[in-house]
Amino acid sequence: MKIAVIGGGISGVSAAFWLSKSLKELKKDYEITLFEKNEKLGGSIDTVTKGDFTVEAGPNGFLDSKPYTLKLVDDAGLSDKLYKSNDLARKRYIMRYGRLIRLPEKPPQFFKTDLLTLKGKLRVIAEYFVPQKILEDETVADFARRRLGSEACDYLISPMVSGIFAGDPEKMSLRACFPVIYELEVKFGGLFKGMLKKREKKSGPAGPGGVLTSYSGGLINLINDVAKKFENVTIKTNAAVKSIFKENEKFRICYGDDSISFDVVILTCPAYEAEKIIRPLSEKLAVNFGKIPYAPAFVVGLGFDEKDIKDSLDGFGYLIPAKENRKILGALFTSSIFPERVKNDKRLIRVIMGGDRNRWILEKSNEELIDIAYNEIKDTLKITGKPVSNVCFRWEYAIPQYYIGHLKIAESVEQISSEIGNFYVGGNILYGVGINDCTKRSFDIVEKIIQNIK
Repeated sequence: MKIAVIGGGISGVSAAFWLSKSLKELKKDYEITLFEKNEKLGGSIDTVTKGDFTVEAGPNGFLDSKPYTLKLVDDAGLSDKLYKSNDLARKRYIMRYGRLIRLPEKPPQFFKTDLLTLKGKLRVIAEYFVPQKILEDETVADFARRRLGSEACDYLISPMVSGIFAGDPEKMSLRACFPVIYELEVKFGGLFKGMLKKREKKSGPAGPGGVLTSYSGGLINLINDVAKKFENVTIKTNAAVKSIFKENEKFRICYGDDSISFDVVILTCPAYEAEKIIRPLSEKLAVNFGKIPYAPAFVVGLGFDEKDIKDSLDGFGYLIPAKENRKILGALFTSSIFPERVKNDKRLIRVIMGGDRNRWILEKSNEELIDIAYNEIKDTLKITGKPVSNVCFRWEYAIPQYYIGHLKIAESVEQISSEIGNFYVGGNILYGVGINDCTKRSFDIVEKIIQNIK
């Protein structure tokens, strides 16, 4: 059996690993080929060390409250290399009135916080009495205003959406982006009712539960170390797939000046890439991929001497609601979250810009954006000196946006893939953009393939 995995990010690498492991256990003859268009594996995951600073290009880590990434690491025998975040990472901040206010984690903190006015707090508490209203699809913003009020929408929910998706809550589908929150109203009649009835809830008012976890030396090392555990997997880098079509019940994959036939295909590349290469196989599938927009992002790690930052950087970082009219989405205190990422009494702040509402970043040079990032955090964090280092990453297509109607796209993609047969769509295209979402999707696909073989 010959299996192709297209895309060498965390989704493709985890799918190839679990496939090779499962097929070996079944004592099946197999060959797996992993195609990656760039010169190295990783996709949106990359780690760059420059002097005293180690900076992540994309995801900062993953939460250990979900099992799939932990399972990947454990199955690969790499658990001893996991790197838990500092306890400071529990403290998260939101900007309001131009200053940073700690996001409340427990009820007593909620009543004391300045993040919401008294009127806003009372409106949140009144959510318990808001009648149930089940809609097939609703924007995150409409849901938040309906159940929690406008102020909570602006200062609690909107920053969460920008922090996860770099998205606009006025466009994003609640059911596609936050299915657990959607289910609380469907099953229990509301958020508070649901949280009271679900004794083992996995998330709280401050955001998703669990400990933020990374990997020794950076996430790119996780990718590379898992790839070293492959068996009967051929890695083809600098191998951009041009097209896929069916020929005598097999998939013909064309890349470079060559082509290979396969029995099974797992597609884990971004939707905008998938749209181009899949058209010879299915025009309908290509049309669906083309309906998924992406938000741009600019990430810059700014390194400072410790003496030049008066703020204690006591926490994970902060997000900025759109209402604050700032030019960045927020900043992460990397040297507080993962002290290993800096040396020699340095501090590292990773600033995130762009998103669906700030596409103007595409018109600016890297140097202009670095200056904007520095000027945006300078006064907020009481910075008295210039950065001694910067490392930046520019993503024109950073994160897929799950707009209203996204679940219909996902349903259509699943149906067409099933009709094609032995064809699977993974990655973050359909069901979640985080590392845990990607590894879960890969695990589920591998399970389906193994069941079909059995």
